[in-house]
Amino acid sequence: MLTTHSIGRAANRWAVLAVTLVGGAAMAVIMAVRGEIALAIALPVIIIGYGLAVTFSAERSDVAAQLSGREEDERRRLINWRAGATTANVLMLVLVCGTFYELVHGELGGKFSLLSALGGITYAASSANYTRGRKDKHSVDPAE
Repeated sequence: MLTTHSIGRAANRWAVLAVTLVGGAAMAVIMAVRGEIALAIALPVIIIGYGLAVTFSAERSDVAAQLSGREEDERRRLINWRAGATTANVLMLVLVCGTFYELVHGELGGKFSLLSALGGITYAASSANYTRGRKDKHSVDPAE
């Protein structure tokens, strides 16, 4: 059983393509203004190509459907949730390793340290928020 409304699905179907078109155009303008013509051509081709690929192959590929933001059922929502958690764990590992690198080189307070602190604070705050039992606003059930 599908859990989202058909209007929302139709809008979501084209959302990634729309964002990549706007982003590609913005990249082209920015790179052209900076005088980097090769990047003004290459970056929009890459990002718009990505948008086209995931949008038009989403019907045939679960991976493309996930990348295009189609969470049409509980299974895809759970996959997205797990992929997001894995990504967050890997990024935090990289940030913590970078923080130790900064510590060893006497650069504590650099980008890695600040981003690690932000990640830790965000995790603690969101954990506190989600464990308060507010099922009405922030359900922790991936099927909802």
